[in-house]
Amino acid sequence: MNAPRSVFPTTAPKPTSRKGVWLSVIAIIVVLAIAGVLVVVLNHSTTNPATAPATTTAPTTAPPTSTATGGSGFTGTTVDKFNKPVQLPANPAGEILPQTGRTPADENGVPAGLMWQKLYDLPIVPFSTSDGPTEVKDGVAQGWARTPQGAALAGVSILALWLSAPDDVAATVQRTLLSGETAAIEQVAKTSRPVRKVALTNPDLAAGTMQGVSVTNYSSTFASVEIASGPVYPDDNPSGGYSVSTLAMTWSDGTWKLIVTPTSPGRPEIRFAIAGMSPWTD
Repeated sequence: MNAPRSVFPTTAPKPTSRKGVWLSVIAIIVVLAIAGVLVVVLNHSTTNPATAPATTTAPTTAPPTSTATGGSGFTGTTVDKFNKPVQLPANPAGEILPQTGRTPADENGVPAGLMWQKLYDLPIVPFSTSDGPTEVKDGVAQGWARTPQGAALAGVSILALWLSAPDDVAATVQRTLLSGETAAIEQVAKTSRPVRKVALTNPDLAAGTMQGVSVTNYSSTFASVEIASGPVYPDDNPSGGYSVSTLAMTWSDGTWKLIVTPTSPGRPEIRFAIAGMSPWTD
């Protein structure tokens, strides 16, 4: 997974499955949702100045892996709704990977050894061998590098676990890995957490892997990360597009945290091409 990867083409994607336009849209952005009954989604812009971080090399030894909630290793491989490979860890909280890879010099480079794991029967979360996570703490895989790749890994992971993990795990995420206004955080949790129950009984509504990721703004204390899921099939373009959302991240208390305010994250943008974003799936 360390080989160079090309960006997405500028042409619109070809449909892979069309079991209903709106069902497809809901299914793709359900874990990114922030306001609405089933779909509440993300979008945030920022003008913080970007500064390029120093490239880091991960340690050559693996950190200890928590097995408190059940075993180590993997029980098998499955695929998400887009037919992308997803690993099934024996520990429902995830299998920490040995940190033996090198962080890419390009801030939009794909993390080394990228692997998607399905946690707690629903959230699909990215793990890497270069930028974390490096530990499981209180049922939450965490410990991301202070790099653009670490910020991106953290953003996708925090959001997926907060909205789709079991209540106790989501509560830990909300207490330790979110930053922002308390009222906004509580409102998002209230309107979005019911999505988990629906998605558990309807696989079409479960979120999948992120098809593209781009770090658009980075400093040692802030990151703006665009994530693309799809394809989606909106009414105005049945040939397909992508749902693109933006996560704002802050480095606080030694970790990346997802920023939540009344307007961030917000609604997504539908794009019919995502050229320039790095593909995070094979």
